Amino acid sequence: MVFPGPIETLKYAAYLLGKSYTYRCIAFTMERMLTGFLISFAAALIFGMIGANSEFIEEMFKPFIITLRAIPTASLVYLFIIIAGLKNAPMLLVVLVCFPIIYEGVKDGIKNVPAGIASAAKVDGASLLEENFRVRLPLSFPYIIVAMVTSFSLSFKIEIMAEVITGSTNAGLGSAIAGVRSSDPTNMVPVFGYSLIAVAVMLVIDHLGSLLIDRFQKYNVLKDE
Repeated sequence: MVFPGPIETLKYAAYLLGKSYTYRCIAFTMERMLTGFLISFAAALIFGMIGANSEFIEEMFKPFIITLRAIPTASLVYLFIIIAGLKNAPMLLVVLVCFPIIYEGVKDGIKNVPAGIASAAKVDGASLLEENFRVRLPLSFPYIIVAMVTSFSLSFKIEIMAEVITGSTNAGLGSAIAGVRSSDPTNMVPVFGYSLIAVAVMLVIDHLGSLLIDRFQKYNVLKDE
């Protein structure tokens, strides 16, 4: 009554993959997600470096970061609809969801750089900016990459969820799911078909992220040797 058969779902997913509209939906969702992700990454990089170098700023940011992690993401969608409209609400949600994850990765990565290395940079006459950008930040890449991969995978799911809630008429996987659901609430095959495609895209993103982490870890091992 509720769950469609797997064969029926696979056939419909194959039918959707033969339509250009499906790829426009994937492209639109990825575009909005990437925009939100890059905004959150830039902001997290700046504030993460500031927090790592100032205990006062770190403590001041801590309640804000905890609040962002605790607030139900679905409830923020309706606030962002009023602030930025249906089209931009999912993107803003991606920004707020990814920011605390990348912020913590940047901050912890910089703070875990051995103090001796930072002291050597100061002895060589490096300014605070040079010390962070040329020494601390490159050495904190393992933390940053893990945070980026984690938040990137999460942002894709958040973007689709927000598109479903907003019911935006713009192209997007979430919007497509909301559209087929509203046109025929009793037929769950199209919903599961689009969802299956979203899962496949998600698996590709996770796999590429895992490959990136493995490559970076192997590079660090070879460099240390």
